[in-house]
Amino acid sequence: MARRRRRSNALTLAAVLAAGVVLGAVVLNVYLRAREPGAPPVGDPDLRIEVLNGCGIEGVGEQAAALLRRGGYRVERVGNADHFHYRSDIVVARRVGIERARAVARWLRGAKVVEQRRADSPYDLTVIVGKPHKLVPDR
Repeated sequence: MARRRRRSNALTLAAVLAAGVVLGAVVLNVYLRAREPGAPPVGDPDLRIEVLNGCGIEGVGEQAAALLRRGGYRVERVGNADHFHYRSDIVVARRVGIERARAVARWLRGAKVVEQRRADSPYDLTVIVGKPHKLVPDR
């Protein structure tokens, strides 16, 4: 009788532990999914954007411009930055608020966002593609 009770208690404990592990895994999964960024926002065609190659690797400016255009943004100019030693991608808010710049930065994983107002700039945003470049949007 005592053996059955011990065995029953052991089985109950094992079942409770297994249920706890499963419940913990479900909660962890829900938590991690909630922290994942969603898809980048749909582009804002009213923004005037210039994309500058800041790493010196041929074609990355055009790749970034194509990515932003696929996202619905209007890229009006692609060119070279003032130097090729940028260490990361940078989105510079020239004539718009920082939130609109952050929306563009989501298309370039890891891009930094800075505000550098220039009323005389013909572009709302300047995107500088630096090293390392990761031109794949979050999806």
